[in-house]
Amino acid sequence: MKELLQRLSALDEGASAALKIITFFDTLLSQRAGLEPFVRGAAVLSGWPAGFGHPLHQLWIRVDSAGHVLPPVQDLTSVGDWPHLEFDDGSGAVVWIEREGEPNANDSLTLERLAAGLRLTLERVSPMDLDDAGALEILLSTTSTDDVRRKAARRLRLPTDRALRVVAAPPDVPAPAGMRSTLVDSAVGTVLVGVIEARSPTRPSLGGVGSAVPLRGVPTSWQEALLAVRMATPLWPVVDWEQLGVLGPMLAASEAAEAEPVDVAHVGTLLREPWGLETLDALTVADSHRGAAHVLGLHHSTVQARVAQVVDELGFDVGAPAGRLRLALALRLYQTRHVRFPLDGAS
Repeated sequence: MKELLQRLSALDEGASAALKIITFFDTLLSQRAGLEPFVRGAAVLSGWPAGFGHPLHQLWIRVDSAGHVLPPVQDLTSVGDWPHLEFDDGSGAVVWIEREGEPNANDSLTLERLAAGLRLTLERVSPMDLDDAGALEILLSTTSTDDVRRKAARRLRLPTDRALRVVAAPPDVPAPAGMRSTLVDSAVGTVLVGVIEARSPTRPSLGGVGSAVPLRGVPTSWQEALLAVRMATPLWPVVDWEQLGVLGPMLAASEAAEAEPVDVAHVGTLLREPWGLETLDALTVADSHRGAAHVLGLHHSTVQARVAQVVDELGFDVGAPAGRLRLALALRLYQTRHVRFPLDGAS
């Protein structure tokens, strides 16, 4: 397929783009993706915000070109000025691309494949016949109604009147025993996701856990778990949002900032070293360089040589309390901004 795309690109750029669109949505279907990934795909492929409205199911999804969820458009009469496609099943559902100016030649194909993918996915995740993946997708979605959410929770044998948490892990990490899970296509790649009772001790070997929330708050816990899983390392294998305290909201807000702090860029340079992550991580949890050497199981002189390179790159003393805090913040912010998960665990 890659070879064919390369040949088409050389012969006909438009045909190549069309084939990429078809391949993209076919891949989502084969992976049994949920509703939001299809809309996200249309937005990223087109370079403009995309949306989906389904009045019958009370579904409203809107995503920008960077893959971030936007406030929904519920007045579907307002989408008529953009390239759009109405479903032909009488449901009143419509998909659209918020392109300004002249339509692109591939907008119609993108909308056609988007609508087809959404129709097939809706049939698969119908509340009357849910599988585990469909039920989890409903719980994670901000567009699900309370009634549909309760049916999905019952399908997963989760309580509807007690607090829940979302658990997220890299796609190649085994699911914890007893946790119903599925692979979900998110804004940071494919992750393994499950929902557990808040009081459950179930945890992945490496991953993140969102805060305890009522049933309708599961989408919030999902976003928290998605940030937490990016910070998980061998030295900090399970990151719990509630244990982050003020750091969690601060990292979430900083992630959206366009400008990257200088410290974060320097950390990125150090992380390209084969020893980068484990050493920086150890320096943030140990109270001395010798303590970091103990954590890493290395001789003090080896770690001291690495520290000299770290200080030279960062420009401040990572042994002092203020420097250690500064390094810890820069490392965690780098992780939230740059850690991405490969599709289905593939490299």
